[in-house]
Amino acid sequence: MNIRIGKLFSYTYATYKMSCLLLFLIQIKDEKTICLYGGEDIDWIRQFTTTVRNIANTLRVPLEMIYVGKSNPKDKVRRCHEIIDREKLSHIFPLKDYYDYVWYFWVRLASMWNSKIQHGMTVKIDKIMQEIFTMLTYDGSEQGWAVFSRGIYDMTKGKCDILLTVLDNFRQWQEKVDHPAKFVPVLDAEISGVHLEHYCNRLILPGQTGCISKRVVCSECGRTMDKYVMYCCCTD
Repeated sequence: MNIRIGKLFSYTYATYKMSCLLLFLIQIKDEKTICLYGGEDIDWIRQFTTTVRNIANTLRVPLEMIYVGKSNPKDKVRRCHEIIDREKLSHIFPLKDYYDYVWYFWVRLASMWNSKIQHGMTVKIDKIMQEIFTMLTYDGSEQGWAVFSRGIYDMTKGKCDILLTVLDNFRQWQEKVDHPAKFVPVLDAEISGVHLEHYCNRLILPGQTGCISKRVVCSECGRTMDKYVMYCCCTD
C-alpha cells in the first residue's frame, strides 16, 4: 500500500476541490481509489467496510480504506481502532502513533478553515470552505461517514445513512461502472440523488483555534447556524 503521511505541499485553493484535503496529507502513487472514513459506531464500521470491499471486489476496483477516527479520539475511538486492526476491516494508522496521525489530519483541516476565515472567505461563496465545513461537521457528529477519492479530481463523500442506502442499492447502478475509473463518479451521482430528511449539522471548533467566525452558513441547507458554547470533559 503506497500511502504515507508527509509534509504539507503547496496547493491552490481555486484549483483543487476536496481532493486537496486528502492529498496534502496522503501521497498516493498508485492509481487506486482511496476511502477515508470515521465515526465511532463499530457496528456501522463493520457493515460499511465489508459492503464497500465486496462491491470493490465485484467491480474490480483497486481500493484502499483507512480509518481516521475523530479529531479528539477517546476510548471509544481507540476501541474501534483496535477492533478494525484485529478483524482486518481496513488499514489503520500504526497503533503506537495513532493519536499523533489522527491529530495531524484534523488539525490541518482546522488550519485551512482558519486561513480561509482570515482571508475573508465564507462557506456561502467558497467551494473549498464548503468541503472543509462538511468534513468538520462529520467530525462533530456521532455518525459514521466516508470520503472516496481517485486522483485529484474525482471525489465524493457522505454520512452513514446515505452511504448505506446507496451501497445497499448496488445492483441498481453497478452496470454504470464499466471501468474502475468510473466508480467514484458513479458513486457521487448516486449519493447526490439520495434525499433524506435533513438533520442538524454541528461544527465543533476548539476554543484555542484563534478564529471563530461570527456567522457560519450550513453548507447543506444554507441557513445561518446558531452558535453555542460547549464544555466537554475528557471521557466518552
